[in-house]
Amino acid sequence: MSKASHSVGHIGSALDWSWENLQFLRMRMQGLKNKEAELGGLLGELDGYRSLYESLTGRSFQQASIFEVGYGARPLRLLALSSLGLNARGIDLDAPSLEGSLHELWRILKTNGWLRFIKSMVRTTVFDAHERRALDRTLARRGARLRVLPDRFLVGDVADVALAPASLDFIYSEDVFEHIPREALDRVCASLAQALAPQGVALISPAVFTGIGGGHLVEWYPDTLGRDIDRRSEPWEHLRQRRYTPDCFLNEMRLYEYQRLFERHFTVEAVHNLQAGHGHAFLTEEVREDLNDYSMEELLGDKWRFVLRTKREEPA
Repeated sequence: MSKASHSVGHIGSALDWSWENLQFLRMRMQGLKNKEAELGGLLGELDGYRSLYESLTGRSFQQASIFEVGYGARPLRLLALSSLGLNARGIDLDAPSLEGSLHELWRILKTNGWLRFIKSMVRTTVFDAHERRALDRTLARRGARLRVLPDRFLVGDVADVALAPASLDFIYSEDVFEHIPREALDRVCASLAQALAPQGVALISPAVFTGIGGGHLVEWYPDTLGRDIDRRSEPWEHLRQRRYTPDCFLNEMRLYEYQRLFERHFTVEAVHNLQAGHGHAFLTEEVREDLNDYSMEELLGDKWRFVLRTKREEPA
């Protein structure tokens, strides 16, 4: 990653920034009502990691060295894996808010700047305590308790961090690669590929730009797509009108570009559309005519998962 992949990217205007963050705040407030169900789904996703890793390698996930690329402002997966006793760590450009203390917020201000500080302060005050309590209750149903281990949370650029060769058994990344500048992606993949163990597995799941939510406007997020809300933008706004700017940097990568990127560094074991049909109700004849340069497959799928293995040597 690089500085440009910071979670506060280019902002078109103060109005855009305010609107997007208001929509995001509303979405998060709505999410508080079903937090334990959401976290139960997250643990189910981690179970999926375990099943995939063990089926592909024949090895125990409990013994694996696990690494997350881009744990984000809400590092719930990494917190859950660590709390369940797994050897998991991760890296992100932004320092996380783990304790919610004034000292930690001051460190975030110095490290990540004012916009990240403001977001972290609001999140810590309004959401984090509720979310962490819900995660603790969800973990308790599996005989675990929430553990916060700060040394598991590296801060930096994964392309520049010295990862020991063949030291990682399982690498995963969710909704991150779309925020990495194109010119940095080969360096990131090269770093991860050399760190992946010979029998290891990498699961990289980016949000592809051509999906209905690929422009990262909150009103087209999966959590808001099915709601009857007032929207100021049109379906696939980012491919058609491009009037509004999201509150983040996007590299605008298409599905085939990710495929080619990963093929340069890994063996691509499988590719899955995790949201097949997503946005179908909004793909009218008029919209489809505007988007005839794109396939139905790439329009109706925001998030894709690439299952990657160590690149096989080509026969001489």
